[in-house]
Amino acid sequence: MIYRHLPPKTRKSLHENGVRQGPRKFKLFTFSRLYGDFVRRDNSLIFRDFAYLCISSVLTREMRLLINSLSKESSIRIGKCVLNVDSMRVLEFPDNEEREFYTLSPIVVTKRTNETKYLLPFDDEYNMRLSLNLKRKVKAVTGREPMSEIKFRFLKWRRVITLYKGNPVIGVMGKFKLYSTKTELKVGYFAGLGVKNSQGFGMFEFEGISVRDLLG
Repeated sequence: MIYRHLPPKTRKSLHENGVRQGPRKFKLFTFSRLYGDFVRRDNSLIFRDFAYLCISSVLTREMRLLINSLSKESSIRIGKCVLNVDSMRVLEFPDNEEREFYTLSPIVVTKRTNETKYLLPFDDEYNMRLSLNLKRKVKAVTGREPMSEIKFRFLKWRRVITLYKGNPVIGVMGKFKLYSTKTELKVGYFAGLGVKNSQGFGMFEFEGISVRDLLG
């Protein structure tokens, strides 16, 4: 959905190149799950009224182009669903000293061996790999190597499996604490934590801030 609403040149550049940091390419945007009042029916979600979607990125220009495109549309397609656009809001980084957060989409951490291994918070390398991923994003955005230590502590979490193009992706939803500088926090907040951010993973919000209250 996001790529479809960007100009062709911007779409191609972001999809194919992203922002490079060494051999890695970061798209530096993410989005939430669909939120709202719904019931499950087989493998479908039936929303009773409104559905809410959050999108975030450190790429200001690309987000302005996306907002401009979406503002001209009366409806958008997400998967097989066509949704009427009721309203949009652009939000700034919260002026909040709170360091507890909750996930808006699963945080995914992987380790590549002969095949992709999904890690969970009880795995020894989980915190290290999640922190290293954020440090690489910070360097891609700022051009500087973060010198401070980044730590995560999950207060409550559950394992979730999401099918993405028919393949299972394992991540975690829950609440956590993040110990970092404000710059590192802002990059993680806008670009997402962990991997597969541009596929809709790794978005989070400050504890005490309700997405529904912000967008409703």
